[in-house]
Amino acid sequence: MEKIKVLIVAGTMSFGGIENQLMHLLRQADKGKFQIDFTTTADNPFYKEEMEALGAKCIKIPQTEGRRFLRYCRALFRVMKGGDYDIVHSHELFHSGMVLLTARLAGVKHRFVHAHNWMEGDSLDEKKGLVRRLYNRVMQKLIIRNATQFIACSSFAGKFLYGEKVIKQDNYHLVFNSVDTGRFIEQYDKVESGELCDDWVNVIQVGRFSSVKNQLFTAEIAEVFKTRGKKIRILCAGNCGGDYDEQVKKAIAEKEIGDYMKLLGVRRDIDVLMRKSSAFLLPSLYEGMPLVMIEAQAAGLACVTADTYSHEVDFGIGSVQWLKLENTAEEWADAVERAIEQGRADKNTVIEAVNIYGFDSKIFAEKLCNLYIKSMTDD
Repeated sequence: MEKIKVLIVAGTMSFGGIENQLMHLLRQADKGKFQIDFTTTADNPFYKEEMEALGAKCIKIPQTEGRRFLRYCRALFRVMKGGDYDIVHSHELFHSGMVLLTARLAGVKHRFVHAHNWMEGDSLDEKKGLVRRLYNRVMQKLIIRNATQFIACSSFAGKFLYGEKVIKQDNYHLVFNSVDTGRFIEQYDKVESGELCDDWVNVIQVGRFSSVKNQLFTAEIAEVFKTRGKKIRILCAGNCGGDYDEQVKKAIAEKEIGDYMKLLGVRRDIDVLMRKSSAFLLPSLYEGMPLVMIEAQAAGLACVTADTYSHEVDFGIGSVQWLKLENTAEEWADAVERAIEQGRADKNTVIEAVNIYGFDSKIFAEKLCNLYIKSMTDD
């Protein structure tokens, strides 16, 4: 049997939750059965070297902004047609409409679409302009007409991108996000030392610096700890840069909370940082199904999170406190202190939850690969 050729279309393929999830797929997929390639709109995507080392192509295409819209579609068409792909799998939210249409025009028979978010934009109450709303509506129709398989990371995400009718179809699949739980469970009881191991209590937050991830509110929580005289500091790991990053740094300076909120930048040792921490914080405006939340629970951390996304991510072992964004910084600080006092979850309980809900990357990759194979054998 010839290899099944899959083209993943997922923006820049730089460091981030969705990209990390797709790398799990590439790492776990049987290289004898699948050839999985990726497009990227970045000149030097974060994962390029690893992708190529694992036998995948990393194909540069133009971005979609402004006049580059048609150039993007033409480039995608050439890649799809020239690569003779069996499957195109799009992770581009509403932009997936044009990706799937292009795939159909290029003769790709099996067209997968993946929903990762249940909102769009930088605010829960953000009003979309007429052009954007019209664009999203057109793209949603193109998705529904051109996709052959619909996948969502959570029920919220599926309803948001596809609507109620699609999620009742046989070609709709709910596939939970996952992580490499082995990184956390295999060293579950390891006692870390060195950096950030002192008489301070660490609380970790992981995510790119953006208004959606809400680090400005994190600064308010850190200020509460300072006011209370608590030696509790929040470690913020994630890619910095841009206007929002500058706003966060300015807030830290003005509040004089540099000891209470540390910006660590992009880190490859999230598992180590979580073992050095006593709780996890996630005050995001919205999420699809956050991988970092799965990682935190796999590390045994008690979590304090915004009630802005599907509870399907909860391991169900009593480790998660769901708070409203309307709650004050003082109330969030109270919840963090309760999480610290709660301590880490029992290791065997964590392992059981991971297996029951399928939160491990091997299970995620197996589910997707089985869907790829099934779509080919159903011809």
